[in-house]
Amino acid sequence: MIAIYENKVKGVQAHFSIEIEEQRELAILKLNKLNKKTTDPIDKAYLESVISLFERNKNILVWNSKKINDVKEKLSSVPTYSKTSKKGKVTYHKTIIKDKILYALGYKNLRSTFYPEYFKKIGIKVCVYCNSQLTITAKKTTNTSDYSAKFEVDHFHSKSEYPFLSICLFNLYPVCSFCNRAKKDDAIEFELYSNEVTKTIKSDYNFKLTSYSKAKYLITKDLKDIDITFKEPIPSKTKTKTKTKTKTKTKTKTFNETFHIEGIYQTQTDVIEELIIKSQMYNKSYLKTLKYSFDKLSIQPKLFKRTLVGNYTEDKDLHKRPMSKLVMDIAKDLDLV
Repeated sequence: MIAIYENKVKGVQAHFSIEIEEQRELAILKLNKLNKKTTDPIDKAYLESVISLFERNKNILVWNSKKINDVKEKLSSVPTYSKTSKKGKVTYHKTIIKDKILYALGYKNLRSTFYPEYFKKIGIKVCVYCNSQLTITAKKTTNTSDYSAKFEVDHFHSKSEYPFLSICLFNLYPVCSFCNRAKKDDAIEFELYSNEVTKTIKSDYNFKLTSYSKAKYLITKDLKDIDITFKEPIPSKTKTKTKTKTKTKTKTKTFNETFHIEGIYQTQTDVIEELIIKSQMYNKSYLKTLKYSFDKLSIQPKLFKRTLVGNYTEDKDLHKRPMSKLVMDIAKDLDLV
């Protein structure tokens, strides 16, 4: 729900430069081995274009978002084959070369080996889409009863359409498993990595208590009376002209449509309930007394606010803990911070 400063990410990538270069070299080795086994001329042509891309661009794995956008459409599409149903309906499916490229690039292995350390260094622990869950999922180890932690990432540009971008770091968005499944290959309008400092400080997304929600709850003490709204930027729209009229077509889905944000957070009204109670208990004079006590302990104001509401209270920190966006927005709405 907020961007990360691109230069900060580049600094982390510099820290892992040796590992990143090893990933590229290993990818080239495996892609060339795959090429020797590939006989279909169309698959082979596509594969060789991918190999060329990796060989000619030493920095391919650290291409920024702009570079990825500029390059991704220039490579020919993943080869497809047609399939006719018994009713005569023709459908098109990607050939197996797509999956073989993904396997050669080693994305699945990197989920449990490299990405956890890489994104930890950047400072992302929470889903960048919903902010309600951690990005780590537990997977059962094959043939054992043990579980291993794997990092969940969404490919902003789908790995189904662009398998050669599957390990490009600026194409990877840390997410929870629910949001990863919900997004699928859909396009959404959200830039996680940005050079604009303002985008890394203030989120364009906001939770707010509905009118009279607080007053109604204080009367009834019923969680059902706590209601929130989620505001987000309106996706860009494209206009298509016909002979008679101009049609406006939305080309991307909203966060709420894709990830069901309001539905997720309506299940967390007990968190809001605690904030409402605190807003009643901690009037301005009491907050002043509490702050004075914290000052004597030499605790920073930011930590005082975090301790007060039980979560981070600045947008730039919301990648650090689940539910931080909801808590900070409602706490501000209630004049707690």
